[in-house]
Amino acid sequence: MSARLQDAAPASDGRLPNPALTGFVPRIVNGVLELPVYHMRGGTSTGIVLWHAHLPAELALREEAIRGIMGVPPSGDVKGNKQTTGLGRGPSTSNKVFIVDRSPNAEADITSTLAQLAADKSAIDWSVNCGNMSAALTMYALDTGIFHASPGTTVMRIFNTNTRVTTDATVKTPDGTPFIPADTEIPGVMGKFPGVELSLRNPVGAKTGKLLPTGNPFDNFAGVDASCVDVAVPMVIVSAADLGKTGLESVEDLGRDRALKERLQALWVAAGLKMGLRKKNGDAMSADDLAHSETIPKICMVAPPAGDGHILVRYFTPQTPHNSLAVTGGCCLAVACLVPGTVANRFARGLPKLGPNPSVTVVQMRNPAGILRARIAASVTSAGTQIISAAYERSSQIFLRGHFPLYGASAQLKAFGNQWQH
Repeated sequence: MSARLQDAAPASDGRLPNPALTGFVPRIVNGVLELPVYHMRGGTSTGIVLWHAHLPAELALREEAIRGIMGVPPSGDVKGNKQTTGLGRGPSTSNKVFIVDRSPNAEADITSTLAQLAADKSAIDWSVNCGNMSAALTMYALDTGIFHASPGTTVMRIFNTNTRVTTDATVKTPDGTPFIPADTEIPGVMGKFPGVELSLRNPVGAKTGKLLPTGNPFDNFAGVDASCVDVAVPMVIVSAADLGKTGLESVEDLGRDRALKERLQALWVAAGLKMGLRKKNGDAMSADDLAHSETIPKICMVAPPAGDGHILVRYFTPQTPHNSLAVTGGCCLAVACLVPGTVANRFARGLPKLGPNPSVTVVQMRNPAGILRARIAASVTSAGTQIISAAYERSSQIFLRGHFPLYGASAQLKAFGNQWQH
């Protein structure tokens, strides 16, 4: 554990070390359990960040609390649910919940565990990470006092328990305090906010252990060439032209195109089966699991750039079109642009070829919100393509710090809250 983290270690009773957060613990108010939450934005995603000690250890109770805070169904599916009772806001990009803890070893400073929710489902996906929302974690750690800033810049190592990937998060801290200058603009976010550079260490094979899970730079599914690539997240990359598209379509037009959704779904199901994707418990995902998955595999359509950028992309999460490009998916696409023989490599323009010596390439991906840049350190040798790291820049902000009342909490969940009443 780093000195900055050791010095900032929370009290043994789970209280956070920032003196301004005195009383920021679970509580019972007028008979209602209230849990501490940070409502935040990271990149183009929004959600909440929770301190692990403020949740029960039992998974079923944790999930009950998270569902209540985000306003998803307590059980089963409720089609068309608008999340009017919680902090979630419809799309998957606004249904992120991160649980933060101290790292148990010296390899990282904190751990992050993502709970990915869907508006109309009670099921919670614990199998993926979110590169966008991860951008909020350094600000959270500095604000709560669980990590201390360094003069000039601060680097915090984040180990994600979902994917077992470590990310180095770098922020400007000119005064050696939690203050981060609001000087960063990114596509899809209006205005300047505190920036963070995130670099994924050894990001290859997040779910499959392989850069190319099928062993091929591309496969053919129902007459369509598709590249299956696993960097930070497993993704299926196809040509927009092969699906009768240009890659310039609006998110709204893509969302209304049911025929396209059916074709994409058939492709990601077939590709997911060939990749051998598995659920969190290790069981192989079935065709039905894949068809209804809200998280993996991602899928995108690519085309040659129409102006600036190295490639044109329309990205799906996979169930819905994304209004920009998720950074995990962006890192995966950026790497694919550099791997010989992939569909992305066919359509990318203006990028250098990788050589035997490691080099850094900035890949610019044009999407509906603008250009996402990813910095890839990689090489190509007789052993194949070696990916050292993938980095990207995001911004973040705190919306609110406060307590969320859980009306109708179970007796067991309320009993957890009662433990804090002293």
